[in-house]
Amino acid sequence: MNLLICLCEIKNLLRERLLWLLIIITLFLSSLASYNGYQWLVTQNMVIKNAQNEQQQAIATAKKGLEKRLSLSKPINWWDDPYDLRGQAFYLMINYATKPPLPSATIAIGQSDVQPNFFKMLVTNKQSFINQYEVVHPLILLLGKFDLAFLIIYVLPLLLISISFNALAQEKQSGQLRILMLQGLSPLRLLFNQLIIRASIIILPLLLISVTTLLQFSNGISLLAVSMFICLILAYAAFWLALTAFVISYGKTSAYNAAVLVISWLGLVIIVPALLNTVIVTVNTAPSRIEYVDMLRDKSDNVDKSSSKVMAEFFQDHPELANKTLTNKVTGELDTNYSTKKIAKIVVLEKAMLPYDDAFQTVLMAQQRRAEQFSYLSPATILQNALFNLSGNGLIRHQHFIEQVMLHHKALRYFYQQSILIAHQRGDFNPCEGCIAHVTLADLSKVPKFIYQEQRSSTPISGVVVLLLFSGVFIFKASSRLSEMNRSQGGNIVA
Repeated sequence: MNLLICLCEIKNLLRERLLWLLIIITLFLSSLASYNGYQWLVTQNMVIKNAQNEQQQAIATAKKGLEKRLSLSKPINWWDDPYDLRGQAFYLMINYATKPPLPSATIAIGQSDVQPNFFKMLVTNKQSFINQYEVVHPLILLLGKFDLAFLIIYVLPLLLISISFNALAQEKQSGQLRILMLQGLSPLRLLFNQLIIRASIIILPLLLISVTTLLQFSNGISLLAVSMFICLILAYAAFWLALTAFVISYGKTSAYNAAVLVISWLGLVIIVPALLNTVIVTVNTAPSRIEYVDMLRDKSDNVDKSSSKVMAEFFQDHPELANKTLTNKVTGELDTNYSTKKIAKIVVLEKAMLPYDDAFQTVLMAQQRRAEQFSYLSPATILQNALFNLSGNGLIRHQHFIEQVMLHHKALRYFYQQSILIAHQRGDFNPCEGCIAHVTLADLSKVPKFIYQEQRSSTPISGVVVLLLFSGVFIFKASSRLSEMNRSQGGNIVA
């Protein structure tokens, strides 16, 4: 009986022109989303590869030109000299911190278009490079990119609603439902057969194109990631099909079902996430960026004005450096060069700005915690968090990357401040009056390199479980109503 009903449903669907239009739209949007995700992955990998090649090329070029630099007899400015520690530290250093995209990055671009995946390092205060972003038109950032996550979260429910809203209602309005019930077919079985068949027409092309693209072009992607991606799609589709069955179980007209389902989509996918975002941002308001910039300027001016105080504070925090610094025999003060003073000012400025940086970080993490806590109010936010984490383009992985960048920045600064002090003690920067400074950095490969350490990520199985729980609740409610409809209709038929 089930097979006969399914074959009849497929035959009826094939007569509908809307069906073919929906299939074409699904195939086109799935291909477009997969292509956009793949192109973004290629772009990110290319940027990282170019950065790494540039860094290696700088090392190779320095090795080739070392002999020429050693034989140089004409004066050269230290800020133009790639073999000078000071020039490398503050101006000429080519050293990148990069975050490689995961093979599953094509699933959800997320906020990777506004969160930089590389930084060009210099020995400067962290505020100078950590807040640099690629210049992109604001409208592009506002609209975002059309990727698989956008297709699944926003478009897939509409496709499922458009093909399923008139299930069972069409048979009821035409009088076919009574005839089918006389033959022993319950409304519950008929509805679920219709929903599964209709949903398969949308979901199977989507899975076919997206999974094929992931396996074909995402080198190194694990079967676990692909399996989780499939489970998330099926769980999200199950939620909307269960909601559709719940609405249809009220026995209203097709137009009523379509209106309620579209309003539900608007509320759950658009309005609820927007309200959550507004509440979270209002409750945990971030400090003003304008005030932050003004405070940074004020602190920087104060550091420049109080040079002696800065040096005293710096050497108080780093007594091992004070021991290595020469004492001026005339003034009795520590004989510090320009580069050491510059590094000291950077350290003191960062220390002065630390409370303000921590304030932003505290607010950001508070917003993230609240977003995770209230994400279960909407299936869209559940799926979004799961897809972002699965793709590696979420906020958690980016924060982990920023923490490693900060550690690398400290390692670079420590390397240069130690090397500059030693070179200053030896008199390499001023060997004699009018002489060319000695080569103080002959091998650029000695400069610390950034190595990204991938954090252990958890599979977003909780999102699948929650979506299935919500689906189970709607299915239970729909089954109860349809069973009651079956009993009432059966009583009327017998009477």
